[in-house]
Amino acid sequence: MALAESGSRVLLAATYGPSSTGEQTLAQDLLPALGPGMLVLADRNFASWRLWRAAAATGAQLLWRMSTSFTLPVLQVLPDGTYLSELKPPRRKDGPPIRVRVIEYNLSTTDENGREISELFALATTLLDVTVYPAIQLAELYHLRWQAETGIGDLKTAVRGGPEVVLRSKTPAMVEQEFWAILCVYQAIRELISYAAPTGLDPGRVSFTRAFEAARDSATRAALSPRPD
Repeated sequence: MALAESGSRVLLAATYGPSSTGEQTLAQDLLPALGPGMLVLADRNFASWRLWRAAAATGAQLLWRMSTSFTLPVLQVLPDGTYLSELKPPRRKDGPPIRVRVIEYNLSTTDENGREISELFALATTLLDVTVYPAIQLAELYHLRWQAETGIGDLKTAVRGGPEVVLRSKTPAMVEQEFWAILCVYQAIRELISYAAPTGLDPGRVSFTRAFEAARDSATRAALSPRPD
């Protein structure tokens, strides 16, 4: 699991664990990387009262999609159509409810048969001021979360070598070493893209695969170049 910057897709933190470890448990390892001045996006698999409280305590602002398993009571309808609600703790002794602002909207798409499909999105956020943080801008920002999925795709196809390639190591210690090595290569390419992108060009528009191939070719040529005695 990784925490990545939406614009550049540079990694801020990463962690891993056994396949039996849930996403909310792994996310606890990423909390030290959060802090004031950040807006953290997360999909509906991360939403929980405990994780929300812990993430918000870092000083970061949150904008997370909520699953249908959450009951979000309408406490106050705000002028822009969003509303104040609360996340209730699993047990009363765990702590008080957490006040959040909820943004609901539908996205419609057309399937391969031409039928319209509508999906409801419910986003909860710590940003309560409707004037400073318009709902439409927050909804647009949330969908930048998919840039993280693009980064994961780049890591799997370009760095690792495609879906048919698996980790080669056979021991836990070597698996860990290979895991971090792959992330180091990914991070280096992202840093290279951010540095080399012309002024005014979104680094996300630069092809990761081409940058990776260029870096690999450069390293290969350097290794094969004659060295002075």
